Amino acid sequence: MDSTEVHLQPSRTLGGTSSRVYIASVVDDVQTVEIYRDQLRLATAPIREELRLAEQMLRRELQVSPTHMSEMLSYVADLGGKRLRPCLLLLAAKASGLITEEAIRLSVVVEMVHTASLVHDDVLDGAIARRHKETVHRKWSVPASILVGDWLFANAYGLANKGTSTIPGRWIAQAAKHVCEGEIMQGNSIRHFEMKIPEYMRLLEAKTGALCAVSCSLGAWSAGADEAICHRLQQYGLKLGTAFQVFDDWLDVWGRQELAGKTLGTDLASFKPTLPAMRTLEQMPDQVRNAMIKRLNNGEFAAAQELRMAMDQCDASDYTKKIAKATVEDAVRSLDDLPANASTTALRLLAIAAIDRQG
Repeated sequence: MDSTEVHLQPSRTLGGTSSRVYIASVVDDVQTVEIYRDQLRLATAPIREELRLAEQMLRRELQVSPTHMSEMLSYVADLGGKRLRPCLLLLAAKASGLITEEAIRLSVVVEMVHTASLVHDDVLDGAIARRHKETVHRKWSVPASILVGDWLFANAYGLANKGTSTIPGRWIAQAAKHVCEGEIMQGNSIRHFEMKIPEYMRLLEAKTGALCAVSCSLGAWSAGADEAICHRLQQYGLKLGTAFQVFDDWLDVWGRQELAGKTLGTDLASFKPTLPAMRTLEQMPDQVRNAMIKRLNNGEFAAAQELRMAMDQCDASDYTKKIAKATVEDAVRSLDDLPANASTTALRLLAIAAIDRQG
């Protein structure tokens, strides 16, 4: 047993029915930003050196000769913050075998795709801050922001196809399609507050779950894992990414902007249905709910304010966190048949940290 496993306290390692008890206790106990950061440091301990190499490669890939373009790319390099998707890919690789040079390259690919989606997402949401910085479209312009996102997508696909196999490029393209489909679904949901929760969860699986899923499956694939292991890790990533987005819904309503490092409250302000809103509407009497939905669908600002107040008067907050925790439990169960090692334990810790953060 290596030193990482000792620090991770293997006696508390998750597995089977113990997963639910352990997650419940940790999620209830971990409340502060500092502890969240400690959780991340602990979870990424097995891949610290590989993350450093991936970060170096990312910075190199974002260095271009046009000065203005170089300035913008250097700026967006810090937008991703936690590097969750590279962490997932590298940990999945190490849990399945060894981290190769290809895995490091692919971890840069998924981070580029994620960063591109953030740049475009901020335009769609009209956000003014990301990672405590001005968003790209605010600092430069909307056209420049869209083109930078496109550049990142194009560069990511090129990097994905530098190996001998076509699998990374095909899997990344498929995941990016799902992300776009999720964004389109969300765009179409604006001022459509009659959306039901199961449909919304499918939207989140596409928008956020897909890229986390492909990060995990590519990590396992790069280490030579068989199809069953790749699928299990893909399911883990899908559920973790979905839970991450559910918790983002909670943060957008009840988070603290100075800790989150990004603009909060944009969902309701843009009349975008999210889990807290749908849960609140569910609790209303039929006649009141139908009238509220009609007003929201008409873009009535006063109705949005009333819905926000109603969120605090029902179980929307607890319900949203409960769904996030249950989805994480599903993610962790996907790991139950994987080899017990420091990397699989780290994946479990990452799942817990995903729904216990301030940004």
